[in-house]
Amino acid sequence: MTVISKLLTLVAQKGNCKMIVRILNIVAVFAFLSGVTGLSHASQGTTRTHTLEEMRIKYAGPASQFVDIEGINVHYRDEGEGPVVLLMHGTLGDLSDWDEWTQVLKKHFRVVRFDLPGFGLTADIANGNYSVSRSHVLIDGLMDHLGAESFAVVGISYGGMVMFRYAATRTERVTAMVLINSAGIQRGKRAKPANDAKLDKRSKAKTNIFIDPVVMREDVEAFYQSYINDPDRRSPELIQRKLDLLNIKGRDKLSVAAYKLYEAGHPQRVLSHVKAPSLIMWGTDNQALDTETANAFMDAMTSACNKKLVTFDNGGHYINVERPYETAEATKQFLMNLTSNPPKGCQKLED
Repeated sequence: MTVISKLLTLVAQKGNCKMIVRILNIVAVFAFLSGVTGLSHASQGTTRTHTLEEMRIKYAGPASQFVDIEGINVHYRDEGEGPVVLLMHGTLGDLSDWDEWTQVLKKHFRVVRFDLPGFGLTADIANGNYSVSRSHVLIDGLMDHLGAESFAVVGISYGGMVMFRYAATRTERVTAMVLINSAGIQRGKRAKPANDAKLDKRSKAKTNIFIDPVVMREDVEAFYQSYINDPDRRSPELIQRKLDLLNIKGRDKLSVAAYKLYEAGHPQRVLSHVKAPSLIMWGTDNQALDTETANAFMDAMTSACNKKLVTFDNGGHYINVERPYETAEATKQFLMNLTSNPPKGCQKLED
């Protein structure tokens, strides 16, 4: 018997009904507070209690498909017709970050996107190898499965680093490359909250949402205040999705494993091997990476048959979410030009 049940039994034996009511009221209040503040999670030591299956039921959409590639159960979507374009999300991202992009691009292109292992609805990697080279093997396997021999690649943030290293090592397979606020040259800086009127004290939350066992809604809100400048794009739905996916069991441990395998190396040397026509897009109010880094990418791509830099004034880090239609339209125009009138020395984009 619990302490409360023993106490109720003792009071009942004495016939003190008023005392029983008071005890029950106190118990009810504590139960309510536990539900509101997350004390029930604290008692377990973690909020990371969701199962992957639960989140798949909640967030998999009509276009979602799942396939085993290299021993990993991968969540992906394949929509539209035309030359193939592969979209790669960034840190804490998932394929739903590209929803608006897909609506724009699928009218002219076959758009493939998937969740990297440890993110979104894709399963974990059993042996813990979350290296970039392992992601490349996964990309090869997925695109082989889909029958896509050649394709354009798009990546943002960490996904940008995955993609430029892929483009540098699969020069015959990558037809074009788009990098958006890409990681890989600059390791990153401590992001500051965007300067808008809707910020409040929650932006000072100190939880490390990558590795801490308890992650609450205000922690996720604080994180995205630093990476999405437009407060209207930090929607309640986006925050809830990110919170749910972060709180899948074991995601904190996966973050540690992935960080240990982060590849810096010599990015300029790697970029010098990229041959595909390339578009670099950068937000000028990017709180995670300096604007000057965009020029470093341009300078490093000495072998690209064509390259172009487009900046977005006041744009934040996750600008594909913050300003999806502008960035998707710029990418569409870049790729459409390659289908009709490619620059000298660049191959034409074909189905």
